Amino acid sequence: AMMTSETTRGPFQHSSPKAPAMPPETVALLRESFALLSPRLDEFGAAFYRQLFESNPALRNVFHGDMEKQTHALTAMLELIIKLLDMRDKVVPLIHYLGDRHRAMQVRREYYAPFGEALIATLAAFLGDKFTPELRRAWVQAYRYMADNMR
Repeated sequence: AMMTSETTRGPFQHSSPKAPAMPPETVALLRESFALLSPRLDEFGAAFYRQLFESNPALRNVFHGDMEKQTHALTAMLELIIKLLDMRDKVVPLIHYLGDRHRAMQVRREYYAPFGEALIATLAAFLGDKFTPELRRAWVQAYRYMADNMR
């Protein structure tokens, strides 16, 4: 099966390079929603990888080793990025570092779209009706911002 992200230009496929700082109201929305996930972060991380691998079985081969550790690394990183989102001087170097780490681990650019899609799907599943169109847009924007600055 072909990966849909390559055939359809999803919301993660194209965006302006080096996005400007996130607007404060977007940051506030992200933090508010992330606070709701906080008590269930491990569960959220595990659900994210389940979603990612179900939608993109080929990506299973990219992740070797301890998935529990990987899951924890993902949620800890998300937490840090949400905390620093409005501090451009701190968040951009962090994202650049992440980009370097991912390149070193052979994570290719075309994986960023399926990652973003899995993140949105997992957020939708966990937040239910609190995941409004406005909140979805905020998360899409945050993920794009991250992906753009990782490249």
